[in-house]
Amino acid sequence: MARSEQEWIEDILTAVADIRADTMGMDFAAFSGNPAIIRSVLYSIGVIGEAAKHVSDGLKTDNPQIPWRAVARMRDRVVHEYFRTNIRRVWDVVTEDLDPLEAALREPRDAQLPDQPGD
Repeated sequence: MARSEQEWIEDILTAVADIRADTMGMDFAAFSGNPAIIRSVLYSIGVIGEAAKHVSDGLKTDNPQIPWRAVARMRDRVVHEYFRTNIRRVWDVVTEDLDPLEAALREPRDAQLPDQPGD
């Protein structure tokens, strides 16, 4: 059974949340010195990249600020060339790239949510 786009989006959002939880309060020195956290973040980046390959062209077109091909390529690099992974670039993903990606994926979802009582 094929997965829905919403399921792929949820995978991305969950992976973003996992990365944030794993790296909370860290700077680059703490991150680069913790192999277990690095592996966890690399796994989550792999999930994000795989899911990004499955979101619709319409979603990608509606969010040109997200470098969708680069997201997918990062996944491929992490999975197939893990031995050449640039930890500084991974940290840049953590600190610079997650917010715009999450915002792009949450905006359409949040617009579809019914008003909450008291709003």
